[in-house]
Amino acid sequence: MNKKTQSILLSGFLLTATGTVAIAGGDGQNKVIPLQDVVVTATRTPHTLKDVPVETVVVTQEDIKHSNAQNIIDVLKVIPGVQTDVHDDVFGTYTWRAKLQGLSLNDGYGLILVDGQRVMGCGQSGGMGEYGIGLNQIPVEMIDRIEVVKGPGSALYGSDAVAGVINIITRKIPEKPTGQAGASYGWYKVREKEKNGVVVKPSDDGKSRNMSQAYVSFGDRPLERLGYLLSYNYESADDIREDPIQSDRHSLMAKVDLAASDDLDLFLKGEASNYEKAGNRDETSYRLLAGLDWRPGDNHVLTLKGFTYDWDFVHGYPGYSYGYKHGDITYDQAEIQYTWYAGQHNTITTGGEVQKQGISYRIENDDNSTIDVTEDVTTCSLYGQDEVKLFDKLTVVAGLRYDDHSTFGSKINPKLSLMYRFTEETIFRGSVGKAFKSPTIRQLYYNAPYRHGDYYVQSNPDLDAETAIGYSASLEQWLFNHTLMMNLGFFRNKVDDMVVREDTGLLYNGLPLQTYQNVEEAVSQGIEVLSRFNHADFSLTCSYTYTDSENKESGKDLTYVPRHSFSMVPAYEWKRFGLGISSTLTYTGRQYKDAANTAQIDANTIVDAKIYKDLGKKARLSFEADNIFDSDKGDKGNFRAGRVLLVKLDIFF
Repeated sequence: MNKKTQSILLSGFLLTATGTVAIAGGDGQNKVIPLQDVVVTATRTPHTLKDVPVETVVVTQEDIKHSNAQNIIDVLKVIPGVQTDVHDDVFGTYTWRAKLQGLSLNDGYGLILVDGQRVMGCGQSGGMGEYGIGLNQIPVEMIDRIEVVKGPGSALYGSDAVAGVINIITRKIPEKPTGQAGASYGWYKVREKEKNGVVVKPSDDGKSRNMSQAYVSFGDRPLERLGYLLSYNYESADDIREDPIQSDRHSLMAKVDLAASDDLDLFLKGEASNYEKAGNRDETSYRLLAGLDWRPGDNHVLTLKGFTYDWDFVHGYPGYSYGYKHGDITYDQAEIQYTWYAGQHNTITTGGEVQKQGISYRIENDDNSTIDVTEDVTTCSLYGQDEVKLFDKLTVVAGLRYDDHSTFGSKINPKLSLMYRFTEETIFRGSVGKAFKSPTIRQLYYNAPYRHGDYYVQSNPDLDAETAIGYSASLEQWLFNHTLMMNLGFFRNKVDDMVVREDTGLLYNGLPLQTYQNVEEAVSQGIEVLSRFNHADFSLTCSYTYTDSENKESGKDLTYVPRHSFSMVPAYEWKRFGLGISSTLTYTGRQYKDAANTAQIDANTIVDAKIYKDLGKKARLSFEADNIFDSDKGDKGNFRAGRVLLVKLDIFF
């Protein structure tokens, strides 16, 4: 591999890179393909989507354009294996029930990254509790693409990558002066709920609530080697609780990259956001990423990164039944990665990380008791990966990671993946790997019971870390001159020592006391089907997931895991008239809301639609309707958003 090709490949790895990426084709010539077809998360090295040896699904800007999504969780609802159906497409609402292959994202069974870096911050992102990790980390308008890598990812990413990794990649720096701005305004009503046979109506029954957004971004490359991007976004909505509660978020992002020489690239990214739910939550977060990529030789790449993240929060208020919580959580991380293209068919990647999570906050229960949580959790890691291509058809990737966790000691997680290309149109991928997950802050570190509504919960410092073995296999088939792609996949995750919450049978301050325990084993397994058709101005995406989940100790299904889910997204664009239309249909089967499997959410079908019109080359007007038929989404026991109507204007300059 020559120096020029190596430099171009590297730009696919840089999350702040711009433009297009040249990949050596089979004829020995360089082909130019769009950057969004290059993925980096699965192996930490760039691959075209068709050639990545680990199963990966990419959500592109075109996919987002065809969706009605106002937040990330709604973008992902059509990805097989990702369950987000129990949530509403309204900013400021919770996303804590979201699952990846039957395992909870909020509880850390799937790793959420922004530009390759771990994130926290539950309120603004929809996670539950100060320990939660929600999906809606950044506004949709800041996203370039989302890479969903399925299966155990601890061999490369360490703890929390049990079921996979979701990497949210922000917009790239443009090659020329480019700006974009827009605003949207929507209306929705909250449906009544029924609990214990009693119908409870929202306080503004019959009246519409509102949601809005405004954004602006601009980027340029004033010098051949220097580029920048600035982006600002504002979001607001009135929640879906009994009473309207306004949520607001201001988000700011800035990126700079500099090609200091032909062999050295520097990059810097900063983010800041402020989220407020009136009278209930106030959160501020800061992220700063800096790094460099150095190519000391034709086939060698050395990457250094430093990352710091601070999430400062105030939840509740004195006397609040869920506790008055205030303080901050931080991440500081340093990384080094060395990639050696040892030959045309062999890539070796090694690296190391030092990560420190700082926890410092106080919980004040409404009984005047207090809980102080002050911990530093440090993880030192080394990893290695060898990717070998054999006989032009078989690619084997072997990886191993060593983690030294300050609480749970050393862990070793191996993974083996392979890709076999029967023909250019028929590809098999398979993986097996081990993963581990440390218990959450709430499960492990509280020194006294905390009030959670009408019960208390006690942490358990004697919990064991959870371990898992994951298997996956998929067959990808391309037809009709690569206009139709079909993928059939199987997955199985076996989790040992899963942490669950159990009733102790005791009372604390007159209320039931619960605690956390390890259960012997839990399993989620299933089949995933994805089909994508693109021809001329028409596209159609269909997905189906069958999931069988079980707590082996109780014999019950895991909560919020439907056995069957299906989605279909047709889209058509009349380019001559600058007119487009798309729709999203999702079906979700029955699922249980409690560990005893006595309460359930019924099967339901939701239909969304969108129509947009280009106003010349500089503007686009769109009208969107979510939940057109005003479904209760099978969840009569909770307030849910009914039909949502929204109008949006985007301007390009």
